[in-house]
Amino acid sequence: MTINAILLNLDEILFDTAPLHLAAIRAAMEGTGVPLRWSMPELREVASTVGWTRVLDVALPQDDQGGGKGKSRAIDLSAAHHRHFHAALATRKPEANPRGLQLIKDALDAGCKLGVISDLPAPSVGALLEQLFGNDVNSKFTVVASRHDARHRQHDGLHALALRTMGVHAEETVLIDTSLPNLLAARKAGLRTVHFKMPGILSWKSLPAMASRASAN
Repeated sequence: MTINAILLNLDEILFDTAPLHLAAIRAAMEGTGVPLRWSMPELREVASTVGWTRVLDVALPQDDQGGGKGKSRAIDLSAAHHRHFHAALATRKPEANPRGLQLIKDALDAGCKLGVISDLPAPSVGALLEQLFGNDVNSKFTVVASRHDARHRQHDGLHALALRTMGVHAEETVLIDTSLPNLLAARKAGLRTVHFKMPGILSWKSLPAMASRASAN
């Protein structure tokens, strides 16, 4: 299997963002009267199941999830979550994953193209990438996109945009992500996938063996 392009999510893969997410979600939930009591492993499990963009949907009581008022409240809480998260980036920078950084270096050395499709809003994506790569972001990543800012679009649209921008085909591209919904959407679009879980193995050499084949459906 030849890998000519890699798409990465930022959460867990390049940055240990879970502590910032947990603090930001707790801050967002303070005014609801429903304190968040998740542990770090529980948060990671929820994010793996539903995706980082929907963790607050699970945190809300069932009575608050239905109807127009419940939907509006969920949207407001999501905005508060990301507002607290972005504010925290200025003072509490998340640790970088050294395995993710080594993967990027080895992939670029091998001539592989790289792209980011993140669950975070674009301002937070930009702040994290600038923190790690400075002015070299554009030279390392051919495309940077946000599922959060495009969440009313289909996953396929973002994948198609990334593939078109990178000039590659789906079958030669691998998506590395922690979220099952993101991975399933990528497989349906014809990409190969790697389901990453902290503190899992992540290396250029092992990537062909780790990548799951695209869905036949």
